[in-house]
Amino acid sequence: MTMIVWLTRHLQTLVGTLGDLSRNPFSSILSISVIGIALALPGGMFAALENINKFTAEFEHGAKISLFLSPEVSIIHAKKLQQSLAQHGDIKHIEMITPDQAMEEFKLRSGLKDALNSLADNPLPVVLLAYPEDSVARSPEKLSDLINELGKLEPVELSQFDLEWIKRLTAFMELANRAVWVIAIILGLGVFLVIGNTIRLAIVNRQEEIRIIKLIGGTDSFVRRPFLYSGLLQGLFGGLLALLVIFLLFSFISRPASSLSSMYGISFGLDPLQLLPSLILVSSGALLGWLSARVTVGVYLRQFEPGKSQL
Repeated sequence: MTMIVWLTRHLQTLVGTLGDLSRNPFSSILSISVIGIALALPGGMFAALENINKFTAEFEHGAKISLFLSPEVSIIHAKKLQQSLAQHGDIKHIEMITPDQAMEEFKLRSGLKDALNSLADNPLPVVLLAYPEDSVARSPEKLSDLINELGKLEPVELSQFDLEWIKRLTAFMELANRAVWVIAIILGLGVFLVIGNTIRLAIVNRQEEIRIIKLIGGTDSFVRRPFLYSGLLQGLFGGLLALLVIFLLFSFISRPASSLSSMYGISFGLDPLQLLPSLILVSSGALLGWLSARVTVGVYLRQFEPGKSQL
């Protein structure tokens, strides 16, 4: 029975708080809009980073280490080396380009077909293309170790890979991730203060009512409850609005992004926040609203009862 009474009181408070928000639509919409925009910025940046990770993963899948073998290495020897490297734990796939295949491609790309046809011998070596595992391709340290290991193999004359862009990309992503966290903390503090100020105004408008409740024996929990629900609901609706803003923004730019990626031969579409980050964003808004309301009400309750030291 006690649990039913407790749930009934909270349900009544929740409904009453929704009614208070609906009776002041302009101030409620204004406050929720500010919260939604503040939460949408870090949420949108996080979604953008997730899409950048997905976009760069397409390039990482195509990352390859070129192993130029010595000119005297035969095709048979090269195939044996290919089979051996295919068993390497850090290599996902390995291909072989024969001198004849390399020459035909060079003729097509260079436009020097007639000049190259006049050559007596094919000077191009056998080339092995080693595609590293995704976990290795994303780690400059592991990739550098693999390149050095393959370059020390006896038949390999030169191992080549553009490692600098991987290092630059890794550094950029780390910087961007930290920037998102800094912005999220700053804007989270802004949401905390916005909701706190809204609750403060509500307390000021109802201070006589609160005094009367306290005089007739109303508990701090009874006084505090509607303000906590008000802060929680504002944060919750602000988080939902942030999700809507992110969804509309990504829907607006998704088609141009797909057109751009198709020019690079990559099938890529922008995705808004996934389920788990969306739940975290909405929950963060609700939690910030609840915490802000609790702190603000606690400060003002002490003013009504100077001897009171806790909420």
